[in-house]
Amino acid sequence: MFLSNYKQQTYYLSKKQLFRNQWIKRGVHPIYIKSCTFFGATLIDRTGTLDSGIDFGIIDSIPEETYFDTTFHDVCLSRARQIVHKTKGQIKILWSGGIDSTVALVALLKILEHTDQLHRLTLILSRESIDEYPTFFNDIIKNSLKYQLIESTIYDSIKADDIIITGEHGDQLFGSDKLKYPIITGDAYDSYEQILDFIISRKLGTDKYTTKIIAYLDPLIQKSPIKIYNLYDYFWWLNFALKWQTVSMRLIHGLKRNHLDLEKNVFHFFKSNEFQKWSIFNHDKKIKKEWNSYKFIAKEFIYTYHQDQHYLIHKEKEQSLKEVIVNSDQRYLKRKSKIC
Repeated sequence: MFLSNYKQQTYYLSKKQLFRNQWIKRGVHPIYIKSCTFFGATLIDRTGTLDSGIDFGIIDSIPEETYFDTTFHDVCLSRARQIVHKTKGQIKILWSGGIDSTVALVALLKILEHTDQLHRLTLILSRESIDEYPTFFNDIIKNSLKYQLIESTIYDSIKADDIIITGEHGDQLFGSDKLKYPIITGDAYDSYEQILDFIISRKLGTDKYTTKIIAYLDPLIQKSPIKIYNLYDYFWWLNFALKWQTVSMRLIHGLKRNHLDLEKNVFHFFKSNEFQKWSIFNHDKKIKKEWNSYKFIAKEFIYTYHQDQHYLIHKEKEQSLKEVIVNSDQRYLKRKSKIC
């Protein structure tokens, strides 16, 4: 067992903290660090299988149910209903125009309209959000809903006690944004054992650590609730098991809040046991074959509220929330430098 010098239990480390804090790095398993480099994120193993050398406290465990038959549509409405009933006052949703945050928005709209509480909802969005889904903005939002346009950083648009809803965890349920090009080339549906070494070596720019990374992650692969056959399966499971908590905490970290705010006044829409169970028992409903069918069932849910055929058929996954945060911050910094 690789023993860590970093003994304090933690729920999140940013990439900067993990890669640049020498005191932390001294006690961390070296192949864990290389695995995090490959994924471009701090990995937190929710199964407790991997030896990272860091004592991570786990926020959400992986469900162990053997059967789940609730539809995606019903899980969406149930989650929206849960959030509405659990909160009081104004609800702010971070809408990027992407698939995940639009699913969250549509579910909330259906519940809030049904309970005559639409007045509680305010959208926080950017110009990039409008560009990503212009017809939804023009048809649904522009003249009917309260919205707040980000003018500086996303954090300046959120107050300490605001109730915030995001579309986070969509990729953890459906797959990984690393799958786009393997899906386009068809490699995503090949045996992961035949192509994984190439994928890792290309990402790291060397094959020095490839075999060790694969061996390090293999015990986790054996813990998957579904059989891992191809690269798509492999990346879905690693994303689901290792990146879930990092995604839960990255906005919390930026807001300078802690994990206790999750499910209190910060709600990631897809962060629920029901969505986790749906993902495990509906692996065939995440993608058909081509990249623009990724999250097709989520796009079908959006279509029940807003009939945009182009979005339904052609909309592709983008790093939406991340782009909203990064672009708004960069736009603010450029404006500030001009003023100075």
